Amino acid sequence: MDARPLAGQWSLVTGASKGIGYGIAEKLVDAGSHLALVARDLDALTEAETKLREIAQPDQQLVVRTADISDRGSIGELFAWVRAELGELNVLVANAGSGSVVPFLELTAEQWDATFALNLTGTFHCLQEAARIMVTMPEGSNRSIIAVSSIRGLGIRPGLAAYGASKSGLNQLVRTAAYELAQYGIRVNALSPGVTLTPLVAQNPDVLAERIVDIPFGRPGTIEDMGEAALFLANPASRFMTGTNTVVDGGESLY
Repeated sequence: MDARPLAGQWSLVTGASKGIGYGIAEKLVDAGSHLALVARDLDALTEAETKLREIAQPDQQLVVRTADISDRGSIGELFAWVRAELGELNVLVANAGSGSVVPFLELTAEQWDATFALNLTGTFHCLQEAARIMVTMPEGSNRSIIAVSSIRGLGIRPGLAAYGASKSGLNQLVRTAAYELAQYGIRVNALSPGVTLTPLVAQNPDVLAERIVDIPFGRPGTIEDMGEAALFLANPASRFMTGTNTVVDGGESLY
């Protein structure tokens, strides 16, 4: 197997400065990809870039760009920059997203709108903008779009009405985009993590201990687990996969 299957290709990861996004970015760099890291916090992005440069080869380019994926104008500026500065895009990982636990009767319209603006509407605009670049690339180019969803879009957990609904909508968006973009050789797949040991999750050990009880493997996922799964979907080796939802949850969603 090629140790650097993405060598010479450009990937872009949103929400790349920490957590699952950073784990995915790390695996893409390992695979030889040039990488554009996107998030809202420039300081966090710069820190992530510094760490990734330690594993990057001299021939790899790493660039950072701030953007707010909940803002359509910011997304437009981001992809205008991609066209002007990068000129091509082989892999998009639409990872930026957020959610919070709020009881259904206490969920406000503002919280609902903010969750959908980032998790679903913003992701839609990223997928569409990336696809518009990919269709202009030479025939035979590796073209992969990965939308990071969640097992909360497949099952129910109290307090996650907005988050779960937005991720469920994202799953259907992936399926529709995959069908329509197949004619252009663009693969569109979802990645659905379960409980993952990110720095934020690690700050709540009591909650983490409760969640692990529901995982047959007896541990949370790691950002490396999610990165490996995303790398497979980005890799040309997955060239005949599109419209899928790759669940990486240690079996949590089996019951």
